[in-house]
Amino acid sequence: MVDSLKAEYEGQIEFRIADLSSKEGEAFAQFHRVGSVTLMFFSKGKKITSLQGEQSADFLRKAFDRTFRLKKAAG
Repeated sequence: MVDSLKAEYEGQIEFRIADLSSKEGEAFAQFHRVGSVTLMFFSKGKKITSLQGEQSADFLRKAFDRTFRLKKAAG
């Protein structure tokens, strides 16, 4: 679901994906104590919150906008 929202938030949010099947991805997940299907939010290099499990596009939009204090242009 996150992939479908990347273009909508281009220039506002930088999306990165950790491949948990790689050693680096596994180490990242262990360090942050998360499993698969976890969306983590960072600001200035620090984790600010996370979401577990699959979420709807509408829920993710609200979470992105609230977490990063984004204002949508009227369209």
